[in-house]
Amino acid sequence: MRKLATASISGVLWLAACAAETPGPSQQPPVLGPTAPIGVPATAQGAGGGAAPVGLAPVAAPVTAPVANPVPAAKANPLPTPGSTAAIPAAQPTPATTPAATPSATPTTDSTKLAMDECGLHTKYVGDNYCILPPPADKGFQLHIGPSNYDNPEAKYILAPGEENVVNMTAVTSNDKDVVYYYRQYRMRPGSHHVILTADGKRIGGTQNLARDNPINGMIPPENADIGLPLGPHANVNANMHFYNYSDKPMLRELWVNYWYKDPATVKQTAKSIFSMTGVSAAVAHSHVVVGASCAVTGSGHILTLQGHRHLNNVRFSIWHVAGGQRKLIFDDFDAEHPASLEYNSLVTNPMPDAASKTAGGVSGIIDLKQGDTLDFECEIVNNTNKNFFGANEAADDEMCILTGDTVGAQVSGACTPTASRKVDGPTTATK
Repeated sequence: MRKLATASISGVLWLAACAAETPGPSQQPPVLGPTAPIGVPATAQGAGGGAAPVGLAPVAAPVTAPVANPVPAAKANPLPTPGSTAAIPAAQPTPATTPAATPSATPTTDSTKLAMDECGLHTKYVGDNYCILPPPADKGFQLHIGPSNYDNPEAKYILAPGEENVVNMTAVTSNDKDVVYYYRQYRMRPGSHHVILTADGKRIGGTQNLARDNPINGMIPPENADIGLPLGPHANVNANMHFYNYSDKPMLRELWVNYWYKDPATVKQTAKSIFSMTGVSAAVAHSHVVVGASCAVTGSGHILTLQGHRHLNNVRFSIWHVAGGQRKLIFDDFDAEHPASLEYNSLVTNPMPDAASKTAGGVSGIIDLKQGDTLDFECEIVNNTNKNFFGANEAADDEMCILTGDTVGAQVSGACTPTASRKVDGPTTATK
C-alpha cells in the first residue's frame, strides 16, 4: 500500500560553478560555491496542485535551421527497477562519463542532445546521471534542492518504498540585482511527478519531465527573440514537488534547474502561463470516460509551448485550436508516464501524432492566437480502481486534467467552460 503524505520542508539554493572532480568516498554533492540563505518552510500544497507551465526561451543567438522536436522532451518519470541506474532519456546520446571542467557558456545548438551526467556522482540512489553543472556565474545560476551528503542524506529528501507525497521547499536566490532570464534546464531524479516553481508569488517555471530544456537546447526562434522574464534580487523561491516511490528501495527527492540570464536590453515581452483545469469527477470507479473544457483566448499573440498535466490513469490528452469556426487538433499525447511537451515556432518540427501506435505529436510552426479563439482540451481516463476520482495528488490512485504551457501576447483563460463528459465503450488499458 502506498503511503500518501503532505509535508512542508525547506531546500537549499546552490549558485556559482560546480567542481568537476568526481566526489570522494564521502559522496557529497558537487561543490557549487556559496550557499544561499535557507528559506522558511512553506505551507504544503495539498490535493489539486498540478504541473506548472514550463519554459520560455534562451541566451544563444537565433538559429535558422529547423530542428526536430524530441517527443517527449525527455523520457520522464520512469518507474525505476529496484537497484538499477536511471536510464538516459530515449533519443538522447549517451553523455560522456567525464564531466567538462565548466559548462558551456552558451546553450548547445544540437537539438538531439541534453546535458546529462556532468557531476560524476556514484551514489546508491537511482538517478545520479541527472545531475548537471550550473551555468558560469556571469551567465546564470543553478537552483538545487537535495541532500548535503549522499552517504547520510537528510530525512526530508528520502522517499521510502511505497511513499508518495507533495512537499514545498523554499530557498532565496542570491542574485543581488534585478535580472532577466529565459532559457531553463530542468533535471530531476526518478520518482518525480512534477515540480512547480514560484518566486515571490509568481510562477518562474516547472516541469513534468525528468530531463527537459525549455526552449529546446536554448534555441530561440526570431519571433521570440524579445521575450524574457524578470527576477528580482534575493527572490523567495518555492518548489512544489510531487514525488512517488513505487520501488522496493529508498529514493531521493532531488532537483537541479539552471536559469540562464538574458540581456534586458533585448526584452520587450514576457511570456504568460497557461494553467487551465477541468474536473474529473465523472471518472467514477471502474469507468472509462472523456472529460474536457474550452478555454477562451483574450488579446492576440502566439503559443510558445503546450503540455497536458495528468496522472497515470489518463490514456490520452488532446488539445484543439478553435478559430473562425474551424477546430484543429494541435496536440495529442498517449503516455502519462512520459508526457510530451511541444513547442510551436519557426524552428521546431513536431512529429505527427498517431493514435494507432500511441505516438505523441502535433502540428508544427507558429500558432497565432486572437481574441475570440479558444483552446479546447480533453482527457481520456480509465479508472480501474475501486474509488471515484476527484483530483487528488495521487499519481496512480486519482487523476487530473490540466492544460499547461505558455503564450506570448495572448492569454488563455484559467477559468474554462467544462464540456459534457462522455463514456467510452470497449476495453482500454491505462498507462500505469
